[in-house]
Amino acid sequence: MKKPFERICAPSRKSLAVFCLIVLVFSLLPLLYVSRYNHPTGDDILYGVDAHLVWQNTHSIPQIIGSALQGVAHDYQTWQGTYAALFLMRLQPTVFSEKLYFLTPFLVIGLLLVGYWYLLCQIRRYILPLERYEQLGLWSVLMILSLQWAVSPKEAFYWYNGSVYYSGFYGITMLLFGLLCKYIFTRRKTVLAGIFFLEFLIGGSNYLTLLWTMLVLLLLTVWCWLRKHPGRLALTCAALFQIACFAVSAIAPGNAVRQATTSGFSAVKTILFSLRQGTAYLSAWLNGWWLSGAMLLLLFVMPAIGKIHFRFPHPFLVTAFLYGIFCTLSCPTFFAQSNTGPGRVLNVIYYGFILTSYISLLYLAGWVYNKHRDLWEQLHGLYPVYCQLLVLGIILQIFIGFNDNTIKFSSSVQALRDIVSGTAAAYDQEYHNRVQFLENSEASDLVLMPYQNQPLTVYVGDYGPYSDQGSNQALAKWYGHKSVVIDYDAP
Repeated sequence: MKKPFERICAPSRKSLAVFCLIVLVFSLLPLLYVSRYNHPTGDDILYGVDAHLVWQNTHSIPQIIGSALQGVAHDYQTWQGTYAALFLMRLQPTVFSEKLYFLTPFLVIGLLLVGYWYLLCQIRRYILPLERYEQLGLWSVLMILSLQWAVSPKEAFYWYNGSVYYSGFYGITMLLFGLLCKYIFTRRKTVLAGIFFLEFLIGGSNYLTLLWTMLVLLLLTVWCWLRKHPGRLALTCAALFQIACFAVSAIAPGNAVRQATTSGFSAVKTILFSLRQGTAYLSAWLNGWWLSGAMLLLLFVMPAIGKIHFRFPHPFLVTAFLYGIFCTLSCPTFFAQSNTGPGRVLNVIYYGFILTSYISLLYLAGWVYNKHRDLWEQLHGLYPVYCQLLVLGIILQIFIGFNDNTIKFSSSVQALRDIVSGTAAAYDQEYHNRVQFLENSEASDLVLMPYQNQPLTVYVGDYGPYSDQGSNQALAKWYGHKSVVIDYDAP
C-alpha cells in the first residue's frame, strides 16, 4: 500500500482525472453563483425591447418569434448581416422575465462545456483510444484553463448580447467539429443533417468562428477527395453550404452602413498584422498555467498515442499550420476595424489559442514518441518522478500566480471578490432601485444616477448621457417613458 506522500506525489492517472474534475466543479461554483446578481444592459435592452413589448401584450411565442424575425430583417438592411445572432439577441431572457437573466452564464458556459465534451467524445471514439477517465481529465484541464483565464469574464459569460454572440457560438462550433468527426467515420444522414443545421447557425454568427468553420470544412473536403472518402460529395455540399451562409451574412446592406463608421486594413495588411499579433498572444499566454496544463495533458494522452500506428509526420510543418489557423481568428477585426477587437473577441482568440497550442503540443509529443519509442518505454518507470515534478510545478505556479496577478484575475477569483466584498449585492440593489423608479415614475423624461458599484464580473456598462442614443431610447420604450439619460456629472 502506498504511503500518503507517495499517493500525493505519484497518483494514478484516474486519480488525477478525478482531481481535475473536482477542481473544475469547484471553480464553476462562484462563476454560477454570482449570476444571481447579473442584469441586462445596453444592447440587451436595445435588441430585446420589441419582443418584450409583444410578450407583455400577447404572451404569444409565435408573435414573439415573428417580432424577432422582423427585427433581424430590419438590422440586415441597416446594421449587420449576422442573422442567427441577431435572432438570438432578440430573445434574451429578460424579454420574458427580469428573473431569468441569471441564466445567461449557465447557457454560455454550458455551450462551452458541452461543445468540448462532445468533440472529445468523438475523438476518443474514432481517432485517439483514450480511456474514459483520460477523456475526463483532458476535458477538465481544457475547460479550467479556458474558463479561468478568459480575457474578459464579464463579456465571456455574463453579458447575454456579447457572450452568446462570441463564447456561445464558439461552443456551437466545437459541437460542429464533433459532428464532422463523427460523420467522417459513420456517414450517418442524421449526423449530416445536424451538420447543416449548425452550419446555418454559425453562418449567421460572428466572423471569427465562421472563418474557422469554413477553413476546417474546406480542409476536410480536400482531404476526403485526396483519400477518395465515400462521404466526399456530402462534405463538399456542406462546405459550399457554409460558404453560402457566409455570403448571405456578408452581402447584407447593413454591413456597408456599419462599415462606414469604421475603417479596416487591406487583406494583405490584415494577414501580416494577424501573424504578428499571434506572437504577442503567445508571449502573454504561454505561461506557467499553460505549462502545468501541458504536463497534465501529456499524462492523459500519451498512453493513447502509444496505442495507435499513426507516425505524426512533419511536426514542424503542422505546428506552423496550426499557428496560421490560430492567427486567422484575428483577421476579421483587423480587416473591419484595424484593431484586435474588444474583450469578447479576445476571449474567442484565447479559446482558440488553448485548443491549437495543445493540439500542436500533442502532435509533437506523438512525433517524439514514434522517433524514440524504445526510449519512451525505458522512461516509463520515471512516472513517479514526472508526477513529483508536476506537483512541484503547480505549487510553484500558484505562488507565482499571486505575484503576477494571474490568480487575482482568474474568473472564479474575480467572482469571489465580487461576492465576498458585497459589490455584486450592492450593484444588484442599485439595479432593482433603478427598475422600481423606472416602473413607478410618472414623469416622461427621466434622469438616472450612474451605478456606484461596478462588480468585475456582472457589470458590463451603463446607458449613455444623451437621450437620442439607441440603448437609452430602448430603455425609455421598455418602461413607457419619453426619454432616459444617465447624469454622469452627479456627485
